[in-house]
Amino acid sequence: MRKFKLPMGMALCGLLAAALVFGRADLQAQGAPVLNPAVVLGPNVTFTWSTVPGASSYILRAGIASNVYLLNYNVGNTATYSAQAPALATYYVRVAAVVNGVPIESNEISFQVVSLSVPPTAPTDFATYLNGVAGVLTWNASSGNLSHYVLQAGTTPGGADVVSHPLPPTATSLVVPFVPPGTYYLRVVPFNGNSAGPASNEARLEMPAGGGCTAPPARVITPTVFGQYVRLSWPVVPGADLYQLNYTGTFSGASPIAGNVGSVTVPRVPLGVYAATLTTYFACGLATAGPAATITVDGAPPPGPRTPNPPAGERLPLPNRFNVVNAVAARFPNEFRHSCPTEHRGDTNRFLFELVRELRREDNRWGLNWKRGNRGDMSQDIITYNYGSESDEDTTQVYIVDTMFGHCGPSPSPGWIDQTAATRNAGAIGRWTLLPYLDAGYPLAGDLVPQ
Repeated sequence: MRKFKLPMGMALCGLLAAALVFGRADLQAQGAPVLNPAVVLGPNVTFTWSTVPGASSYILRAGIASNVYLLNYNVGNTATYSAQAPALATYYVRVAAVVNGVPIESNEISFQVVSLSVPPTAPTDFATYLNGVAGVLTWNASSGNLSHYVLQAGTTPGGADVVSHPLPPTATSLVVPFVPPGTYYLRVVPFNGNSAGPASNEARLEMPAGGGCTAPPARVITPTVFGQYVRLSWPVVPGADLYQLNYTGTFSGASPIAGNVGSVTVPRVPLGVYAATLTTYFACGLATAGPAATITVDGAPPPGPRTPNPPAGERLPLPNRFNVVNAVAARFPNEFRHSCPTEHRGDTNRFLFELVRELRREDNRWGLNWKRGNRGDMSQDIITYNYGSESDEDTTQVYIVDTMFGHCGPSPSPGWIDQTAATRNAGAIGRWTLLPYLDAGYPLAGDLVPQ
């Protein structure tokens, strides 16, 4: 499922609404896609449609009047799409299958936006742990429109006489560094503005005099494999002293990892199948081993569309995708103007990540660039394209493309400048990477946008 945000006035949202579907049998007979009724909850809408043999991609068309589509968005070769929107209106949507360059239109559906808010759900699996005199709290996040949590603690079940403390909406854990001896009943409550959602389950914390120790929560490793690079990630356990990563397979080993770290990247892993287990240690002395994760390293390219390798000794041509840069800059104007975090406080790399996501939906050879080949120093306006047969991560067989004019200045503008020759003439190199993109929460296939 893919997610993106449409411009104001063109966004698609509302509560569950029946779509108007016409001529489904005729469309199927003509080989056209059939667009199903939209499934919509709050600002979130999901579209699904039937696939068309030979279609290279699909174009989502949307507007606020029947047969008048102000948005025409290529969503790639998929049969589902999700969107969010900030406006109330009635929307009309079609999808077109692109077959041999010719779009074949589906039926039109319509639905009415009636709400922009999804109440937050209850946090789940709220749990407490002891780490000396510290209390460690963890929970699974709420979904829906969430502005903040409130931690409630009392000396009786359901009570809040000890504390009622706000927490940011991104929080899923908390360390209370000193808990007086006693028995406490705790829960977290999600809020959307001043409206409270359902509370989590209640958990009891018993702090003995002098402190105590319980086994920390187990952590499940999530592996991401691209080429022969392996990224292992897990939710950080607050208050953890360290982790021990153990792995077996073509080669075996163990590695201690600091307790505030939630991922490791292992380069050039030999081909094979591995099992990895993460053990979490509290400073008070107890540890918990999580379940084993299976990691298959077969050297295959990542999921998604990919231009085949060139003949030996040759390179692929550099595609010109200035139109994509321009379109993404138009969709994310604020992020485009504020894309220089090394010089300007408050700037982010969101625009560049969104651009790479969009490009990878047509060819996953696109990636980011380690500036002058120095791993860990990401270019903030440069993207790369793997033109050779090497696996992507860390290859220097890349085109180096500058996507902005006046990047850190007051008025940047979209650009498409092949800097490959200029970089090499200066005695430097480009080095392909996707690690900062993955660290920011974007998936390997380039399909989704972090929420």
